[in-house]
Amino acid sequence: MGHIKVSIPINAPVDRVIEVASDPRHWAAWWVNLGEAEKIEGDGGVGTVVEHKYLMAGVPFHVTTRVTGREETPGGGQRLRLEFDGPLKGRQTWDYTPDGSGSTLVTAEIDYNVPGSAIGKFADELIIERMQESARQQTLENLKLMVEAGSS
Repeated sequence: MGHIKVSIPINAPVDRVIEVASDPRHWAAWWVNLGEAEKIEGDGGVGTVVEHKYLMAGVPFHVTTRVTGREETPGGGQRLRLEFDGPLKGRQTWDYTPDGSGSTLVTAEIDYNVPGSAIGKFADELIIERMQESARQQTLENLKLMVEAGSS
């Protein structure tokens, strides 16, 4: 199973970052390799289910993402938990931590399987893991740009 942990500071309060990040209608706008939602049940809160495609190593996979938890954290932050299922399976934990100056540190921790059909495209699973880590860092940078530009 692959594991990625990436962080980025965003110059906006926690509530604003979560407003953009938790809206499944806009996930594909900032999440690298994620296709537009094909079906959405819910508003991004706990219980939301989203069906979409995810591209890994040039192979599109149908994925269903479920928002499984959202909780307050010490210091005024929030933690969001998601699980995704299909040929690509795993879980995500997103922590939104205020830094005391009006900004938010966003940390995404993702555990996922590497499907055999994607591995078949590359001889080395490590290449896929490095590609995914790079894509997740770009994902956070895209989120930062959207939030700081005032997009939603």
